[in-house]
This record gives sequence, C-alpha cells and structure tokens, in this order.
Amino acid sequence: MRLVKLCLMGLAALMTVWMTPVLAAEPLVVGTSNDVVKVTSHFTGRELLVYGALSQPGQVIVLLHSPAATEAMLRKTRTGPIWLTGARVTVTGAPGIWEMLSSAPVDQLLPLATRQLLGLDPDHLSRQASYQPEPADVAAWQQAFLKNKLRRRDYVVQSQGVHIEGGQLFSARMALPASLPLGRYTLDTFLVRHDQVVARQEQHIEVQQTGFQAWIARFVSQDGWLYGIVLTLMLAAMGLGLGIVMQRRLN
Repeated sequence: MRLVKLCLMGLAALMTVWMTPVLAAEPLVVGTSNDVVKVTSHFTGRELLVYGALSQPGQVIVLLHSPAATEAMLRKTRTGPIWLTGARVTVTGAPGIWEMLSSAPVDQLLPLATRQLLGLDPDHLSRQASYQPEPADVAAWQQAFLKNKLRRRDYVVQSQGVHIEGGQLFSARMALPASLPLGRYTLDTFLVRHDQVVARQEQHIEVQQTGFQAWIARFVSQDGWLYGIVLTLMLAAMGLGLGIVMQRRLN
C-alpha cells in the first residue's frame, strides 16, 4: 500500500508539470488506469483507477455505469410455514452496473433536479426503469430493485470516494465486481462549484470477454449452423463412448 501511494504521488507530480499548459484551456483533465477490461473465466473483479487535475478549486464526482440491462425479479409469498414463488417482474432500462464516487455527499453538492438530469440519483434510476408486467404496487418493486442492487454492490455510492490533493489533483478507485456485464461503459467526471457543474469529461471503458469463452461466443454468432453440427457430433460421440464404457463394465 505504501508503494502504491508513493507511485501515485510521483504520478501526481508528473501530471502537475505535464498538464500545466493544458489546464490553462481545460478546467478538468481526466485519465484512467485502463480503458479496456478483459473478462476471462477466472475473472474475480478489478480495480479501476480514475485520476486527473483541476484548473480551479471545486468538488469532484465520478460516475461509471454500464449499458441498460434486463433483469428478472421474483416475489416470495408465505403460505403457512412455506415460502412460495409469487409474482415475477422483468426490469429493463436501468444500468446493470452503476458506481458513483464523490469528494463530498452529492446531495450537498447539487440540487435534486440536476442530479436526476445527470443520472446521479439512484432512486430516480429505479423509478425510471420499466417493470413488466407492471405491478399494482410498482413503488414497492422499485424500492426492492434498488435495495437488491445496493446489497449486491452492483450499485455503489461513496461520498468520500474521491480524494483531492492540494486542490488541484484528484484520484478515485472504483471496484469492478466479478459479475461484470460485457459492453461499453460510460465514465463521467464532473467538477462542481457553487451548486453547479462547471466542467464535465466523458470517457468510455470497454469490458470485453477473452479466452476460450470469447472464441465460443464468436463461433456461435458467426457460424451458428456449424456450431450446431459440431455440438451434435460431440454429444453423439460422448454418448457412444459412455455406452461402450458401460457395456464393458457389464461384461
């Protein structure tokens, strides 16, 4: 940990020198440790470092979110001592992953209307999602959806997750979970002063599948008919081999 801190301090010093002429024109400069995250069969999560420099004092908000996902929710009902599966609702239109880190509580930095407009309010995200078939008590489903997302750490809010050094350099560490959906993620960084966003930088992080699973996925999408034939032959061969083994054991 001490070595990492020293490395960050060195990086910050270099950024101060390198970005001085840039900051004259750009109020907010942002960089990331990776712009591509590769997911393998052994992927257990990853840390994304977001860092940058400010040309003027202010508070910083960093928001990372995945594309909208489709999720199924089930409600369990109790009949006597037994819990049974009740209603089922499909939720669409909400990000699969949503992480917001800031240098101070966001509700103290921006008014509610601005937070909702910029996608910085998790309650608003759950209310904007679509629930089908629409239940009569949709508000209860919205609350349950958000509660589950926060519990699983798919949605994260850290009001002290951005560290500002000397009023000019900042850094944030975002923990990417093992169950990371594939796709193009959006990373937004906001500079806030006097209840207003004075600068914003948007970047993209690609989450890609690699290894044997990626090869299978490409094979299925590009040559689905051939994949079906190969899979059928493999299953037939496995069945034949299993039959031979069982026959030998019986004899």
